[in-house]
Parts: sequence; C-alpha cells; structure tokens
Amino acid sequence: MIAATPADETDPTTIALSGRAIRKQYGGVHALDGMEITIGRGEVHAILGENGAGKSTFVKIVAGVVRPDRGAILVEGRPLAFASPQESRRAGIAVVYQELSLVPQLSVTHNLVLSNLPLRRGLVSLRRAESIAADALARLGLGTIDPRVPVSSLALDQQQMVEIAKATMSEPRILILDEATSSLGDAEVQRLFALVRALRDRGTTVVVITHRMHEVYALADTMTILRDGRTVGRYSVAATDPQQVVSLMAGRDITTVFPAKQAAAQRQPALELRDVRLHRGQEPWQLTLFKGEILGLGGLNGQGQRRFLYWLYGAESGAGTIHRDGRRVKIRRPSEALRHGITLIPEDRAVEGLHLNLPVRWNLAMATLRRRSRFGIMRMGAERKLTTSAIARMSIKLRSPFQPVSALSGGSQQKVVIGKFMESNPSVLLFVDSTRGIDVQTKFDFYEMVRDIAATGAACILYSSDTEELVGLCDRVAVFHDGVPAMMLEGAAVTQDAVVAASFAVVRGAG
Repeated sequence: MIAATPADETDPTTIALSGRAIRKQYGGVHALDGMEITIGRGEVHAILGENGAGKSTFVKIVAGVVRPDRGAILVEGRPLAFASPQESRRAGIAVVYQELSLVPQLSVTHNLVLSNLPLRRGLVSLRRAESIAADALARLGLGTIDPRVPVSSLALDQQQMVEIAKATMSEPRILILDEATSSLGDAEVQRLFALVRALRDRGTTVVVITHRMHEVYALADTMTILRDGRTVGRYSVAATDPQQVVSLMAGRDITTVFPAKQAAAQRQPALELRDVRLHRGQEPWQLTLFKGEILGLGGLNGQGQRRFLYWLYGAESGAGTIHRDGRRVKIRRPSEALRHGITLIPEDRAVEGLHLNLPVRWNLAMATLRRRSRFGIMRMGAERKLTTSAIARMSIKLRSPFQPVSALSGGSQQKVVIGKFMESNPSVLLFVDSTRGIDVQTKFDFYEMVRDIAATGAACILYSSDTEELVGLCDRVAVFHDGVPAMMLEGAAVTQDAVVAASFAVVRGAG
C-alpha cells in the first residue's frame, strides 16, 4: 500500500482543502483527536473510516455547522471562519448529507431555489424559479420529476437526487458528498458519478464519504483513512488493495467479508405466497420462502422490491394469500404481521425506525415492552440488561444509554434500529436496505448476525441496493422487474454478472 504524496501545501493553487490538528470533543468522547487532511484541487478524494471515526464531525466543521475546539481549516490557502453555514457556502463549499435537508411540504422548485430566490422587482419570479429548477434536474437526468410537486410525494431515492441537484446547481468549488449514494439505485449512482467526473474536469474538488468500497475505486483519486478521530494516512487509490484499506480502518486484519453459506438441508417452507399481484393487471405469481434461508431481492431500483416487503408486512396494498404451516394467515396491518412472527427492519430509520428525541435505551426496548412488564409495571432491571446486551452486540458508540438517538451518527442510529427489532426474536425477518450508512466492520457484524439468525431456522428476506451484498450473503436471489420476481438465481448461479444481467431481462423464472 503506497502513501499518496500531497500537493505542495505552501502553494495555495494546488490545495483545495486542508485541516491541521483538528480537535472536537463531546463530553468525554473525542470525535476528532488531532485530525490532519490535505486535499488537492480538482481531485476526487475519499474519506474513509468506521462509524465514530470522525468523518461526519469533520464535514460539519467544514460546513460551518460545528465549531472545532482546536485546529484550523484552510480553503485554497485561506483560513475558514466557523461563523455559520452561510460562511462556508460563501467560501464555495456545498455539502450533500445522508440525511435530507429538504422541506417536505414545499415543491421541488421551491426547495431548489430557497437559498437564492430569483427576484423581479422585489417579488419572486415563479417562472424563473421553475426554469432554474428544470435545468438543475435535467443536468442529472431527472426530467421525469415534476418540479411543481411537493418533495414529500417523491420516493426516497428521488428526494436524494433533488438534494444533490440543489447542491450542485451553483457549481461549487468544493463539493462534499456525505453518504449521498446510500439510498440510490445503480442507475442514479451512475448519473451522479457522471456529474462528479464532469465537475472534476471543470476544476471542482469533490470529497466523497462512503461505506461502499467499490464506489471509492470507481470514482476517487486519493483517500484519507481515519480511525478514532485520528488520521491513519493519505493514500493513492490506484496503489491500494481494498482488503488493506478495510484493515487500516478497523485497526485489525479482516480476512473475510461474508460468512460462509450453509449447505442446503431438506427445505421446509416458512411462508408460501400464492397468486400475488402488487399492481393491477399483473399476472399472479407464487413464491416460497424456506426456513433457515436468506432470500435476496435484486433488480433495478424501484421494481417493486420495497413494495413487496411492505405488502408482506401489512403496510402496502396488494393481492395474494399468505400460508404458514399449511394454513392461510391474514396480514392486513403491521400488528398482525408481528403477531405472526414477521418483522420488518425499515430503510428510513429517522421516520420509520426511531423516536429521535428519546434515549437510546428506550428505543432499544420499545419492540419488547410486553415481555418486560407484569401487571402493567415495567421491570427496569430487565430493560437495563436487554439494552446493555444490545449495545454491546451491535457495538453502538455512545456516551450513555440515556442520550437521545438524534445525537448518534447515522450508522449508529441504524444499529439501534436493527438491535431493537432483533430483540423480538421473529421467525421471518424483512430487511429493507438495512446496511445503508453502516461502516464496513459493522456490515461484517450484520452479515454474521443474519447468518446466525438463519441458522436457527428463521427465514430472512433481504432487499439491498448493493449487488455485491446480495451475492455474498444470500442463498437465493429473486431479481424483480415491474413488481414481479422475474428470475430466481440459486446456488452457484448467484453471481454479480448474473444478477446484473437478470436485472435487464424480463424472462419469467420465479418459483
């Protein structure tokens, strides 16, 4: 592994962004402990590290949201004042966060022009605003999005693309993408990559924070690796090995990514789905889920994978019957799914998975309140034991179990969601892109956990926007097209090439 030589730091024309001895402490936790970084002008630079390594804190400091305790940030050789986000924007910095900053009730147009309203004689020109919005969307190939509709009416991946359009429409000198691809499908990611390359070619410096290693190697020129708030080193992407990068992030050798798949035993049905139709006018289809298996849902983004899982959980409309142990069960709402041992771990943790203002401990305990109460009185000792165990098992970094979930990093919040639902010991688990925003080591722990759950006889259905994850973890992969599992891949046929090829084919082959 070869360290990358930074540009001449005495020459401000070669350096876009640099940080020296940056420190930030929250209570007794050092989020940044002397971090150093140098990013050359016109390069794509990745910042890598596990959850809690300090990546998001650094971004918030550069964005003017958080003040460092010590240290200096220089933009093109000039010290950056930490007065406000407006100061950062005036310095030519734009940030796209993993958590959306859009106003859901406002239209796409209003969200895109909100920070720089087009005025005419002191009044907002709606015609000009819509023209600006249409141009910004067209640059990202988003012409199908109506700029007049409220943001809340868009799917999560479309909202994320609007967020990216908002940040890039002014062509900033420095663009920071903080897990910006975590909710995007392959097509949207490729559009974003094309935009990033075009911006770089025009001189924009792009800083990428991602837990998807293949994105680093597809896009970045150099990388800085962080661990526990300190800089491990700066490296050339072309001269590195992904396994070494992961080991440097974790501070220990990591030899395997996915746990070994289990040999298929005599398969016993966990659920039998008959005459399923997610959309009107569809031909009905059948699917059997087996005990102890991990079934992956693949295909292009938006082909019905999420709707299928939410239908099975009783939270989406659709037709079809569900049979368990030879008997039909009715699931019309999530409470009925839970009663039948079916649990869904949602994608949007902030809206569907957590009460952000409540403590971590209460969030972890919510899914199993009845098990720890007697005559309506909670057993606090049992709650403390449960949450202590969940925090340790999920390696959640926090100051106290009583701090609000909103104070945790995005990855740690996702760990709380997963830990909460795991405590109910379901027999069928539905995962909706559950590793989104989780660091590499925590993904490994998640994979081991899902495999261990399957080994007990529970059945798992996992939708992931990461094809490598589907191939490495799942026993079978159902590739969806237009709400139908159009192709079922199994055993040695589960390869990345096969999943990608099947995503563009519509040959019916489910079962």
